[in-house]
Amino acid sequence: MNERIVKETMEQIHISEKMEEEIIMNVIDRQTRNGKHKKRNWKKMAAAAAAVALAAGIVSIPVQALVKNFVLARMESIPKEEVQEINDMVQSQPTEADGFSREYSDSEKERREAFWQAYQDGKFPENAIVQVENAEDAPAGTLCYVRSEGLFQLPDREMTDEEILEIIDLQHKMSYAVSQSPAAQEARAEMQTEKDRLREMIQAAGGISEEEAIEIAKKQMAAELGESAERKEILKYQDGSAAVMMEDISDQTDYEHKGDVAYTVIFSDPDDHSTYYCVIDAVDGSILKTYE
Repeated sequence: MNERIVKETMEQIHISEKMEEEIIMNVIDRQTRNGKHKKRNWKKMAAAAAAVALAAGIVSIPVQALVKNFVLARMESIPKEEVQEINDMVQSQPTEADGFSREYSDSEKERREAFWQAYQDGKFPENAIVQVENAEDAPAGTLCYVRSEGLFQLPDREMTDEEILEIIDLQHKMSYAVSQSPAAQEARAEMQTEKDRLREMIQAAGGISEEEAIEIAKKQMAAELGESAERKEILKYQDGSAAVMMEDISDQTDYEHKGDVAYTVIFSDPDDHSTYYCVIDAVDGSILKTYE
């Protein structure tokens, strides 16, 4: 057992690898601190990690697409009964993450990347992917999803654009369904409680605001990256507010810090999805570290 299982589930959500790792390790750390559990429930950890990412709404796509929120509107239009059914299916599957019957071709990989972005902008498939309960029920030469195995059965031929979109659509639906589960609700509640605690620590220490942290991060990024900084936009939550993460650094020994809380401001290039992270001491506004 290791973090790989959780990471595979997170691949359904299009965020940067560094952010995936931070979210995953945060969830794993919380789940494994409880000494009452002798065996780790990796499926629940994966669900919680996915839920945290979706609840935050942090994705590496242009701000304009987030404001339009086509995907969220589509997900919220799914009947509650169907959402429950999808979540039950995901939780009952023997594997911790969906598999594919074969690897994508280079062309399919390129088109998948393009269509993932197009999906965020409101380009949805005309039909839903065919679903079967067992592999023996899968029609030959047809794209389908095997529910009992959590397997995308891909045709031997090159997939069409419509089929790639159908896969993306189901992946979003499954992630959304997991985000509405009791485990996800618990994860969101924990996340909000932690946010409130950190905000109180910052206020008590007379620290800087999130807006001030953003301005500090912008200046630092411009100084380090030059012209390429102009192409990067700050990531946004689903409500349109800037995505500024807070972290308890009281036990951090890798660098000196005046306060016990840090802001992490994250920027992304909407074209190539490259990211820039700036970690700032929430008390005195000093730069603790930056990385891409």
